[in-house]
Amino acid sequence: DADDLTKTIACVNLAVINDKKGEIDQAIKAYDRGIQLERSLGRFFVAQHKANYCVEKERHAEALAALTQLVEGSISDLDKANACLSAATICEKLGQTDQALAWYDRGIKYEYTHHRFNVAEHKAWYLSTKARTKESVRLYETLAREPSMTEADKDRLRNNISLLQK
Repeated sequence: DADDLTKTIACVNLAVINDKKGEIDQAIKAYDRGIQLERSLGRFFVAQHKANYCVEKERHAEALAALTQLVEGSISDLDKANACLSAATICEKLGQTDQALAWYDRGIKYEYTHHRFNVAEHKAWYLSTKARTKESVRLYETLAREPSMTEADKDRLRNNISLLQK
């Protein structure tokens, strides 16, 4: 229904206005209203905006809740993979290593069937920052063997392996 679509866009605009006025809670409420409207349309535009907004404002619990709803919704697998990556990044910031790794693994499952490896590569990097070098190298080596990786990607991955093995 065009009227509901117009209303969802109006909610995003209201959220932006509230944000400019420094009214973060009101902005989030506007996003929530837009999400309610767009659910009937089978869309996730406002939900994605809310998740990004909460990440930007460091409203971690709300961001994780919004990202979880997106992943459990009917968005594309690649959008789910990106939502999982965002959730992993939030967990990293909060020092929640196990939760971050769980989000990475969830995202990898969504992207793998599409021969994408962005989340997997981020996980390999994250492991290296946690002194889990062997796991990081193993993941980089696995990625470097993927037939759908470009030669430039393989070179980058091999370079990362070599840096970690020094």
